[in-house]
Amino acid sequence: MNKVIKKAITVSIIVIIVIIAIISTFFIVKSISDKNIIKHVYEAYSNKDIQNSLSSLNTMRNEIDDTNAIQDKLLLIDGETVLGVIKIDKIGFEGLIYESTSLETLAKGVGHFSHSPYFNGNVCLAAHNTNKFWAKLHTLQTGDKITYTSFLGTKNYYVVNITKIDETDWSLLQNSDENILTLITCVKSEKEKRLCVQAVELD
Repeated sequence: MNKVIKKAITVSIIVIIVIIAIISTFFIVKSISDKNIIKHVYEAYSNKDIQNSLSSLNTMRNEIDDTNAIQDKLLLIDGETVLGVIKIDKIGFEGLIYESTSLETLAKGVGHFSHSPYFNGNVCLAAHNTNKFWAKLHTLQTGDKITYTSFLGTKNYYVVNITKIDETDWSLLQNSDENILTLITCVKSEKEKRLCVQAVELD
């Protein structure tokens, strides 16, 4: 092997190593940044003054004036209103919850269905079925814990139901007197289906 070929191979290896290092650094920095943002949300929404101020407002979504008053007090991140954080230990997921289920919002994180309450009743959330979000949601089992932290406090829920529903079936997203957390994501290779996970708060 002549010197020119050896030099070309060496340069190629160095370039590959540099590219890998840059990509790795990017993902490490992004991961640290995401964790810091989540930590900031936890700290902000654990502030008792904020919770007391917001809990005095009507948190059901049927009075637009109160809804606007609440949103004016919430954190804005990447131009999106952030309600809190959802943590699912079983699948190693912890992410921000944004106010909306638009495609633009769901590209950033978990979305909150605007018709559902923030804290008491049936809180309904959605996220994409991707490795970044809820690709492993189908692996949850009855009894698995889900922690929901919002600007009104923290609730621990335990999975009671995992089922596939039609994409047009909204019956499980109706409000309830019981404290329920409803999670919705797509089903791979089944365009007209959605995976629905429901968990209830236990005293």
